[in-house]
Amino acid sequence: MVKETEDPTGTETTHETTHDHAHDHAHERPASAGARRISVTGARMLREALRHGGDALSAAVREADDGLLLSALDEGLPAERATRVVVELVRRAPERGPELADAVCEKVLLAQLYLDPPHRAPGGAGGPAPDPDRRLRVRNALMLYEGLVRPYARRGAVPELMACVLPGLWTAGDGAGREVVRRIVGTRQSTGFGEKGWKALFGGVAEESREHREAAARAARRAARRRWRRGSADDGSRIDLKPGQLWVSALLGFIAVALVLIVVIAAR
Repeated sequence: MVKETEDPTGTETTHETTHDHAHDHAHERPASAGARRISVTGARMLREALRHGGDALSAAVREADDGLLLSALDEGLPAERATRVVVELVRRAPERGPELADAVCEKVLLAQLYLDPPHRAPGGAGGPAPDPDRRLRVRNALMLYEGLVRPYARRGAVPELMACVLPGLWTAGDGAGREVVRRIVGTRQSTGFGEKGWKALFGGVAEESREHREAAARAARRAARRRWRRGSADDGSRIDLKPGQLWVSALLGFIAVALVLIVVIAAR
């Protein structure tokens, strides 16, 4: 079938066949399908390399794009393997354009710097077992903040996002989040938190403090009620005599005994 189209110059009519269109789209489809295959293959290779380590890990991390590396962190990695990914993400920072840099910054912030471990072994009565990789996770979080967040903290949606993330970061990782925030604040550089971020952080800390005070007050009231109930039960089953009352009771007992003896003697 032939379709006529007017030439943009208006000087001649060109003929274009649907076969030509099909031929062009046939070239486009394999290209996009090939890109998808490459992406899936790259993800699989990265996953396998991260699982097994070895010499293939460095090459797989270098060849993976930012999306694959961030997805690997999302899935959860042992801290040592996560460090390899974090180092590569930070190394690429100067190569990213503004739009991609902002996107990576926002993704890392939303993940709270990937501070939480991927899984925690169940603990005993005292709660979850301690995280042996906590120090390394704190270091990874600081690397991500210094390399991917702080330089872009005043751009785009990051200030608003910072205000949403900081209170959660403060409570993340069973205290590790507090250490990260304190170490960010402890540097001589600007924190990058911004006014909104600081307000949100102070508000979260104040709310946490208020909850602790209320919990302590409730515990004290419960303990006082238990003591009062025990005291009331003891008072109901026991008569406590003061020293003066003891002397009076003894005297009355002596008089009663004497009267009984008098009656007995008189009866004889």
